Amino acid sequence: MTQSTDGRDATDAEDDEALPDELVDEANEDDKLRPEDLQGLVLYSLDWSVQSILERIGDTFDVNPSFQRRDAWSPSRKSSYIESVILGLPIPQIVLAEDPERKGRFIVLDGKQRLVTLKQFASPNEHFPSFKLRGLQFADGLEGMTFADMTSSLMARDYAENFLAQPIRTVVVRNWGQAAVLYEVFIRLNQNSLPLSPQELRQALFPTPFTFWINKKSAESVLIHQARRAKREDFRMRDAEMLLRFVAWKEGIATYRGNLRQFLDDACVRGDDNWKRRGPEHYEILGALCEQAIARTFMVFGDDAFLRFEKGSYNRRFNIAVFDLMSVVLSDDAVTDELIQTHAREIRGAYEDLCSNDEEFQSSITATTKSIDSVSGRFLTFAGRIEEILGVNLQLRAGVEQLANARS
Repeated sequence: MTQSTDGRDATDAEDDEALPDELVDEANEDDKLRPEDLQGLVLYSLDWSVQSILERIGDTFDVNPSFQRRDAWSPSRKSSYIESVILGLPIPQIVLAEDPERKGRFIVLDGKQRLVTLKQFASPNEHFPSFKLRGLQFADGLEGMTFADMTSSLMARDYAENFLAQPIRTVVVRNWGQAAVLYEVFIRLNQNSLPLSPQELRQALFPTPFTFWINKKSAESVLIHQARRAKREDFRMRDAEMLLRFVAWKEGIATYRGNLRQFLDDACVRGDDNWKRRGPEHYEILGALCEQAIARTFMVFGDDAFLRFEKGSYNRRFNIAVFDLMSVVLSDDAVTDELIQTHAREIRGAYEDLCSNDEEFQSSITATTKSIDSVSGRFLTFAGRIEEILGVNLQLRAGVEQLANARS
């Protein structure tokens, strides 16, 4: 059983129905860090009491309550962690990064779920709902209790006081300089464990109304979950990344320069600016377009939607490059549901033909996103076939052609 640095079993929140990923598209190798990029990096350790940490959650430690819809731990796992803290048993350290833009604020690199669990248990509110201890191995006298129960019980009061006084070891990263350094730290923290999406860190780096909307909209979207064949929101935030990628391609495809991580970070910055200038209605429209494109893809491909076609059959793994392609092209203003319904068989046939007989297209949906040629090529090739089949001129073509010319 694989376990993450946050004490999370790979099977805890994994949806058995969800399609596994064929590609891990956002590799840290895109950032090409050099030794000198790490020269100013400083790490230091702090021990805070649980009481001190509780006072900092939501202020010093920015644990956004909107993340709670992606609660990854079961009540029994939360109870086990609380029991360990109460009894002073070994627990993993929390890793933080100082935020240079907001003095006194820390970005949580590793340990968010532990902080959430502490808050839910000892200082619950409407955003951090309380839970009762269950399945305890050693402190069975606390079984079924909340923290409020413990403090009001003569038998358990000492346990409550001991819990608040327990030290929590934290490691703090200072002078990290650029986001790429934090991504590298984040990835190394999770090597040999359950892979985590950089989207989780991105939400902490850019805590704005736009990223809050990305998180909330993707968590609530039945169609985005359906694209991955998932029953619920993804605790690794892959659904949030899917929506962010759609928005990024729609708004800035011509600006892509071969670094997907930076491209999506830039989309968050641009999204915050557009949110202020154009309001949330602009992004609600884009969210609706994404869902419409997903529905159209299922209209054409059924159970084979968002999969790669190879050797006469569909690979049963979710392909994020195919998702990008279908969602962006089929959401174009020139495309209608009626055209999709009328030409569904032709569209499916064209895609299968490209996957089978066009080597450049085949490579473009499996190759790294570092290649601008591959990215622009996949969009131009598929868009061209859609234009021929539907008899329309796609509006996205201008942006894609600008992207292709960026190599010149």
